[in-house]
Amino acid sequence: MIKSNNSIKKITITYLISLIPLILFGLYKNGISLYIKGYIGMLEMFKPLLLLLLGSIIGISVNIIYEKYIKKSKNNLIDIIFSSFHPIYGILISCISSINTNIILFTIITFIILFISKFINLKINLISLTSLIIFFIMNIANKFSFLNIYESSNNFKMDAIDYLFGKGSGGIFTTSILLLIISFIILYNSKVYKKNIPILSTITFTILVIIYCIINKDIGNIMNMLFTNGILFSFIYIATDPISSSYTKIGTNIYSIVVGVLTFIFYLINPALSSLGGILIASIFNSLIDLKFE
Repeated sequence: MIKSNNSIKKITITYLISLIPLILFGLYKNGISLYIKGYIGMLEMFKPLLLLLLGSIIGISVNIIYEKYIKKSKNNLIDIIFSSFHPIYGILISCISSINTNIILFTIITFIILFISKFINLKINLISLTSLIIFFIMNIANKFSFLNIYESSNNFKMDAIDYLFGKGSGGIFTTSILLLIISFIILYNSKVYKKNIPILSTITFTILVIIYCIINKDIGNIMNMLFTNGILFSFIYIATDPISSSYTKIGTNIYSIVVGVLTFIFYLINPALSSLGGILIASIFNSLIDLKFE
């Protein structure tokens, strides 16, 4: 349970440190590399960084507006900034966003959802909710895709090394499996991280994927199902949200399995949004899960 601004600050900083390798790679893959190859101009090269900064600024602004001007809080600025997890929520929303995301849409939807959440005590996963709304609107306006302009203009046959080094599709800062493992190790050694959630979610999802591919005689698709669309990133960073995930020992285990099962079910419907849908639905029932499995 989160008891103080110091706890929120500690968890936020831990998440930020663990994200650094993924952020650096995402800036290269979806910005610098595309510019070098001649696919985008110099201004477009900074889009990943812009979305990242916007996410953090929105989260910080929501806390400042709510605490300082609505609640009239007398706390210092640092305490106000870390009065909730909204800053890290904004950053994580940018991490799982498609490089094709409209910046204005991202800004408006992220601000509205995070701001409204300050007035409504909803213990659902705000990262998943916000991202899904953005993705659905993008899909209505234009076909949604995680692929950047280089990936969408070429056909690739991926192998294990490709996935390991981040050539698979996914959110801007989610695709490098090797760096994701490093990030998870950093989080795993933190006392404030619910480490059993990503482990059990991944195991559950992996077992279902393997069974599905064996039944359908499509073994070659296993890696693609496991390592694309930011699924593992979502299990590590989004499913573990301190507010919307279960917190009892047995409850977190049940919650993790539910996340893995729902992600697999949604994958059969829409792979790109599967983990976000699974986590959102599971978060709705997190309190009930804790109540039943104290």
